[in-house]
Amino acid sequence: MERNARTHVVVSGRLPPPVDGMSRVTALVLDCLRDRMRGRGRVEVADLSPGWNGGGGAYHLRKMARVFGTMGRLAAGVGKPDRRFYMPVDSGWGALYTTALAGTARLFGYKRVLHHHSFATISKPTWRMRLLTRVAGTDCTHVLLCPAMQMRFQSIYPAARSCMTMSNAIFSPPDAAPRPRREGPLRIGHLSNLCSEKGLDTLFALLRALQLEGVDAKLVLAGPGLKPKDNAMIAAGLMAFDGAVEYHGPVHGEAKEAFYRDIDVFVFPTRYRNEAQPLVLFEAMAAGVPVLAYERGCIGSDIPAEGLVPQDADFIKSALPILAAWADDREALAAASAQTLTRARVAYETSRTGLDLLLDRIAGPHPATAAAAVSAKRRVPG
Repeated sequence: MERNARTHVVVSGRLPPPVDGMSRVTALVLDCLRDRMRGRGRVEVADLSPGWNGGGGAYHLRKMARVFGTMGRLAAGVGKPDRRFYMPVDSGWGALYTTALAGTARLFGYKRVLHHHSFATISKPTWRMRLLTRVAGTDCTHVLLCPAMQMRFQSIYPAARSCMTMSNAIFSPPDAAPRPRREGPLRIGHLSNLCSEKGLDTLFALLRALQLEGVDAKLVLAGPGLKPKDNAMIAAGLMAFDGAVEYHGPVHGEAKEAFYRDIDVFVFPTRYRNEAQPLVLFEAMAAGVPVLAYERGCIGSDIPAEGLVPQDADFIKSALPILAAWADDREALAAASAQTLTRARVAYETSRTGLDLLLDRIAGPHPATAAAAVSAKRRVPG
């Protein structure tokens, strides 16, 4: 217990704003970690976010300044007896920032945990990730999002010898009761940073195909347009579909919960190459909303097989008959909703173990768990 009281944890990564999947997960892990560490030690936060995404000279200058500042913080903690470091891994060239900080943490004797949120370096191996895994050291723990992601990552990057998985499902507690049945148009929802990479153009094409088939459907969009051209596409869709498209803009808290309550199906035709395990899919499933999505990253193991569309398939041709059937047969839609909610409950419960293990890796064993283990050991005869 005395050792735990001196535990010093540095958490470094992008925190909101801007809000995206990785920054949200980092913020949620930080909240859990602060709760775990209460009365046991210190959690020091080094926020690397310049305040916006998109790169550019000003972005990288500000981020480099924050990286150098974090290096200084790691050096300042060298006198602490129990030093630990946690960081989400940046994608693309940002992996070099992660490499610099992981190497600094290793140099100053921190126990290191790196959390991976992107499939890009698995789909297309890079020298930057090879460099990161070597600089971080073989004793660094790498956190992946699903078993398939872990297996592929370790096969490509053998220097990553210590790995574990933690699903993002832990952050989406499922509803206690089934969804009430709804009549009227089939309400097709989509929430993300709205852009073509996430399938915004495909959604409008899907709605047009449903209308041509005589299916009474509405498209309900939420989230910010990522670029001016995406906002222009949203505006054009609102005009072209004459009331069949709703746009709620960015939603948070109760507004987000209302969004999920108000849709019948969640459609996610993502083509984003870094897609790994989108939080929005677990949020939809936790609300009992059936999901249709391209099979990218961990999505293939996260949602029911009936909702998966192979990456090389035509999304509209695959989704159209399913949506048309659900629009016509609300009993079938209710059955799909019940199956989805059951899947969400299983995913949420099993992910608890992953979160506990992650917190143990970052901060050390929980005092109650450690005490129980010692007590059990003392009761063993001999």
